[in-house]
Amino acid sequence: MASSGPAHPVRVSHETSSSCSSEPTKTTRYQLISAARREGTESWPNVSRPYGVFEVRFEELCNPDGVVLARGLHPSIAVVAAGSGARAAVTSVVSNSCKVLRSSDIDEELERASALAIEQYEAAVEQQRDKLAQAKQELVEASAAASSTTETAVLAGADLARFDELAGHLSSADEAYEAAVHLDTEAARSLAAALVELERVLSQRHSTTAPLEQARKGRERQGAPEVIIQQAINLQAALARAEADKREAVRQADDDYQGARMASRQAQSALKEAELDLRHSLANLSTGPLECGPGVPLPGLLTTFRDRLDGALATADKAATRARSVEHAARSRVEWEARALESLLNAGPPVIDPLETAVNWAGSEHFGPDGVVFADDTFTRFGPEGVADLVTTLAGRGCQVIYLTENPQVLGWAISLPGEVGGASTIANSRNKEPGSVGD
Repeated sequence: MASSGPAHPVRVSHETSSSCSSEPTKTTRYQLISAARREGTESWPNVSRPYGVFEVRFEELCNPDGVVLARGLHPSIAVVAAGSGARAAVTSVVSNSCKVLRSSDIDEELERASALAIEQYEAAVEQQRDKLAQAKQELVEASAAASSTTETAVLAGADLARFDELAGHLSSADEAYEAAVHLDTEAARSLAAALVELERVLSQRHSTTAPLEQARKGRERQGAPEVIIQQAINLQAALARAEADKREAVRQADDDYQGARMASRQAQSALKEAELDLRHSLANLSTGPLECGPGVPLPGLLTTFRDRLDGALATADKAATRARSVEHAARSRVEWEARALESLLNAGPPVIDPLETAVNWAGSEHFGPDGVVFADDTFTRFGPEGVADLVTTLAGRGCQVIYLTENPQVLGWAISLPGEVGGASTIANSRNKEPGSVGD
């Protein structure tokens, strides 16, 4: 892992720092700018900050014997050209002086990021399974509610249909009873008329009986004419026949009357039965009993009752429609959550992008704004552009990045940087130790 320690084999220019020799270092432009920044006259932007606003960390690289290996290191991005041997030598002497990034650090970060991605994937799968289970439970509840409201609507429809049937029976029974009462009344009138006719004939016959007896007695005493006696006998016979006819009419009228009375009683019984059926139905509705009061419900009340039952049916139908809509939505959600889970499982754990992961790590709080990061061609696996991205990201955190490489493309990129952003240096085989400045 990256390490840090006391700056021994490097020449450092801080506020009161000195070179690795006992001789005081001449004041550098870095020191002047650093002092200005402390006094608040300079800002502290990211990579695009003006040249010289950095606090100087490393100006030079020295070996333990005091020999200067590299001079004029840029305070932000310092790409140093060095072969493998020189890089190894420099790395060995700076490992205790600053944060050194090694390939193993990148490997560990990639492994950590990969493990985190797998952990997050497994958590996402588990969360999706929970969502699916919750959606299924909601579907069960929605289906139960839909079934219940549908059953309520069916019962309300059955109540209304039964009411219509019984109300129809009651109406028919009421009409039949009224007709029977009317026939009963007419039969009674016919019987009364037949009795009146019979009484009239009987009265006439009685009134003609006395003259006939007188005529018979007068014939014996005075010799009344036979013609008169015969006429009286013929009249009496006619009245006797009329009496017989009237008696038959009375008997027939009485039979009709008795039949009408029987039909009237039966119609009244049927009406009462229809009333009881309707009352029983109203008292046992699925939506609760309806009180209709004493006596047969009047037609107006029947209409009121029907309106109430029809309203209950409409309410139940609306509730059933809403419940079916909720059930449909719950079923759709179950299908969607199942597809989402299937998609997650089919996709498998995500494969991290190494460069993107490394760049995110370089721009994290892991690297403080006042440190020095030393890298021995650590980012070479990412290619020249990846190296540039990572070095720039580290510098953006406020670090001084010293990157050793012999890749010409990376060196060319460093050389092309604006002077206020970064620059390139070279490790010499040997140089006499002497203080140096950027202007040298």
